[in-house]
Amino acid sequence: MAFATSTRHSNAAVFAGEPRTLALSGGRKLAWSEYGDDAGLPVFVFHGTPGSRLMYRLADAPARRLGLRLISPDRPGFGASDFQPGRKLVDWPGDVAALADRLGIGRFAVAGVSGGGPYAAACAALLPDRVMAAALVSPVGPMCPPEGPANLPRGEAIFFRSMPHYTLAMTGVFSLSRALFKAAPDAMFRGLMRRAGPADAPILSRPEVKANVLAGVIEGIRPGIRGVVQEFRIFSERWDIPFEAIEAPFLLWQGLADRNVPVSAALHLGELVPQCRPVRVVGAGHYWIFDHMEEVLGALKDSITAAS
Repeated sequence: MAFATSTRHSNAAVFAGEPRTLALSGGRKLAWSEYGDDAGLPVFVFHGTPGSRLMYRLADAPARRLGLRLISPDRPGFGASDFQPGRKLVDWPGDVAALADRLGIGRFAVAGVSGGGPYAAACAALLPDRVMAAALVSPVGPMCPPEGPANLPRGEAIFFRSMPHYTLAMTGVFSLSRALFKAAPDAMFRGLMRRAGPADAPILSRPEVKANVLAGVIEGIRPGIRGVVQEFRIFSERWDIPFEAIEAPFLLWQGLADRNVPVSAALHLGELVPQCRPVRVVGAGHYWIFDHMEEVLGALKDSITAAS
């Protein structure tokens, strides 16, 4: 088992939001930040949609206590990573493998929250010799049958299955949201809280969570909204991921009161992986992770240890 042996950053740079960058083949730039224990077990952590590498700043302290090194990349078109035209879900594991090679990491775990969930699943399926364990929380699940559930509530079906194929409509929606986040972030955050619902209100009301969510989203959409529009299209298409090939421990938590992702699709994603037993969290919303970061990371560490 090969872990990291690389030149590291200072934590001052991490908390200032300064990314490190890697030039991939073809010249595209991939950016990332790191949190937790510099010498810990490596875990690549994937942000939500829209979002950025800054999402995992609140995981720094629990990761240190657990001895985990969190490597948090911006996906193409988000934050400081260059946009990638024509991107597919299956392209992401190649970027992760290139970054792991740059950092001198052989085997590692992956984790994804919300829109980062599909990317963690893709890595587990397509990098089986390198991924030791995967953890998904409140993930976006596959939408397109037969990978996705046969039926979705009408509103979810429109937003996650139909609208992403109308690029102009999606561009208009997210362009307006980006402008409002820049001009009136507090008002947009209040709207986010209303949409999330009562299960998430106590979590989102905490100042450190509010600051973290706003920083992650604002940095994610700073270069524009092409990455967001592209990502919703990716979610709505067939993923063509060999779920049945996943052999690493595969953990999934899904709140049953989640209003941000289709719960049935998230649970269906877990059911597609033979050894996964999705944890249905009664009464929990989309932001449950911010109250259970150490629990999730601890379970992931236990899975890494068991697989090593």
